[in-house]
Amino acid sequence: MSIRIRKVDGRKHDRLLCDLHDEIFGDTAPQIDTSYGHHWIAYDYDQPVALAQLVPSTLGDDIGYLKRAGVMPSHRGQGLQLKLLKVREREAKRLGWKRLVTDTALRNIHSSNNLIRAGFTLFEPPIRWGFATGLYWTKDIS
Repeated sequence: MSIRIRKVDGRKHDRLLCDLHDEIFGDTAPQIDTSYGHHWIAYDYDQPVALAQLVPSTLGDDIGYLKRAGVMPSHRGQGLQLKLLKVREREAKRLGWKRLVTDTALRNIHSSNNLIRAGFTLFEPPIRWGFATGLYWTKDIS
């Protein structure tokens, strides 16, 4: 296995990102909007195996939102989601953002554990933008 993560233009890679999203999530998550934000694709040699998205948060001008990340079942359990978290954190710092937020489904234990490993903590946002039973995460990156 030879994983490399590449930042891609969402508009130019729309079809690939959407197809990869469908393979990873099926109909369990709304399709990503590739027209804005920052996007990454992880490749195992030339095969796309994971994706991630970072967008500005509606909570403030200096806050980023980890909108979506997913890893193909064949490549789970190898630290790829954590690497995608770190790539997006570096980009957020480069953009001058001071904090990151995200959310997970209540039963998404693997993602929750990866967020904890990456230094995120639970918080209650002023408005729940995702699942009513979701978990909301934040990390100060300033």
